[in-house]
Amino acid sequence: MENVVFERDTLSERVADFIRRQILYMDVFKDGDHILETEIADHLQVSRATVREALKDLETQGIVEIIPRKGTYVAAFDHKDMIEILELRCMCEVYIFETVVNENLLDARDFAVLESIIDEMVQVSRSAEESELTKSIAFTTKDLEFHGYIWKKSGRRWFCKVLSDNYYRLRLAMMQDMILERDMEKSATMHYDILNALREKDLDAARNYLRRHILSLHGAETVA
Repeated sequence: MENVVFERDTLSERVADFIRRQILYMDVFKDGDHILETEIADHLQVSRATVREALKDLETQGIVEIIPRKGTYVAAFDHKDMIEILELRCMCEVYIFETVVNENLLDARDFAVLESIIDEMVQVSRSAEESELTKSIAFTTKDLEFHGYIWKKSGRRWFCKVLSDNYYRLRLAMMQDMILERDMEKSATMHYDILNALREKDLDAARNYLRRHILSLHGAETVA
């Protein structure tokens, strides 16, 4: 693991962020790996109680699984789990699209911001210098920035909560797909179609483009 020492006053949130990065971005822990509290505590020079609190936060995010009397393990997601998560996202986001269109919640500035995010996604997809993992991290960050912007503009608190609560599960599913993505640029440019449909207030087209984008991940097209 990377050599990092935290000050005591950073407490569990930064410990949770450290462990999360080891799982999602650093590829240190694999699905099903046992995470030892003592090892993390010694490495970061924090108490086991702090690590335990951090792991509980990660459990609520679906990143780890805490098994009584056995320990903490990296959550394992199979193909069926990923499809279910993507279906959930699609259902919530379709409703959010209906809200922003019917209530006219996106203005010219919003569309400009969203288009600039897509432009950045395309740039990432065309990058030849980065590793596939680095590109996947950068791409999914921008992808969720695009969609998250629309979620927030909708003002639909509970739908946004469902999506936010599943943020890291969604990110994990998307990252795994992007690492295997044969045409990342095509995935990026699909967002122009989504944005143009929203701009034109064409809900049917927006829904279809959204489903095509989300449910193509992990071969989930059949659930649309």
